[in-house]
Amino acid sequence: MRHSQIRLVLVSVVFCILFIAGCANSDAGTPAAQDDKGSNDNGSMVSFVCVGDNLIHEQIWRCHEKDADGRYNFDDLYAPVKELVSGADVAFVNQETVCGGEALTLSDWPRFNSPQEILDALAGTGFNWISTANNHALDRGEAGIRAQIDYLSKIGGVTQTGTHDSLDDSKTPRILSINGVRVGIASYTYGTNGIAPPPGEEYLVDVIDDAKIRADMGALTKESDIQIVAMHWGDENSFEPTDEQKRLAQMLADTGVDVVIGTHPHVIQAPVVLRGAAGNTTLVYYSLGNFMSSQTEPDQMLGAMARFSIEYDALAGSVKLLGAEALPLVTHISSDYQTYAVYPMSDYTEELAGDHALAAKGLLLDSLSSRVREIFGDDKGWEYHSKP
Repeated sequence: MRHSQIRLVLVSVVFCILFIAGCANSDAGTPAAQDDKGSNDNGSMVSFVCVGDNLIHEQIWRCHEKDADGRYNFDDLYAPVKELVSGADVAFVNQETVCGGEALTLSDWPRFNSPQEILDALAGTGFNWISTANNHALDRGEAGIRAQIDYLSKIGGVTQTGTHDSLDDSKTPRILSINGVRVGIASYTYGTNGIAPPPGEEYLVDVIDDAKIRADMGALTKESDIQIVAMHWGDENSFEPTDEQKRLAQMLADTGVDVVIGTHPHVIQAPVVLRGAAGNTTLVYYSLGNFMSSQTEPDQMLGAMARFSIEYDALAGSVKLLGAEALPLVTHISSDYQTYAVYPMSDYTEELAGDHALAAKGLLLDSLSSRVREIFGDDKGWEYHSKP
């Protein structure tokens, strides 16, 4: 890859001031700041926020009434994390259920179809990168993919990766231009629940394939300065990455990818930092768990928000990870199943936990904190600290 070994610098005491310098739209809840001693006057910084599966079960849209225009509004689902999300230059989410809209009939598991207004709510929260490569991508067939892509194309400032409406589109690298830095993004899924695309339209969904990924990364690297890849992989409800996740993560590191964002297990997994074949360093979030869902187990209510910032030095052609962390999130479902919202765990109260629909199944603040501590090593989340 074009860059030298990524140097990792994390100074946790300056987390809260990162975007005072870098983002005008928020001064709180943003990724880790750079260390002034490690900063380069030639460098441009890009900040990232990433969350996991936005899994829209039927009850989530059933408990929302339409307005006078016959439209849903789902802004309330994400309101408690909006400040965190909107403060980043790049904000990622995996849209787990296809949003084909009412024309294709709304539906629940096992073959989802969600209201398209979910996409409006995500964009309004600040997400500007939506991945649609996951095992439910073909739940409504080609029509669902095309309807979702068409709707997303009309929402300003949002880029989607992972599904395509043409062969040409599938061959077009996705590049975000942020603060003068070209950020290359891509996403892949392990499969589509046994639903095959129509013959000749295999381009509809980006499925994990070593040769394809290597070719895609070669093309992406030529056109971008930073590469971030989302992978829908692993075993559901497993806190440990599989051997295949580990193998693919190392393969991505060897191709020079800077950060890997993992989704699909519906529970959190511990992040790692890998060394690539060229000596580069790759940050891997194996699983960020659920972002929003109406699943039925306490551990599925616990997700994570990845936050990191990268500096690109145009003169040196190098990148530097300035900070990385994972903050725990909690999906709240009221006891009457009429209210849903995702909270930073630091804002989630005993009162809310007591009213959670899964409280009777053992969802308590103490149990959530214990699980976070077990996976991340600290009940406040995970941080990466560089070696002296």
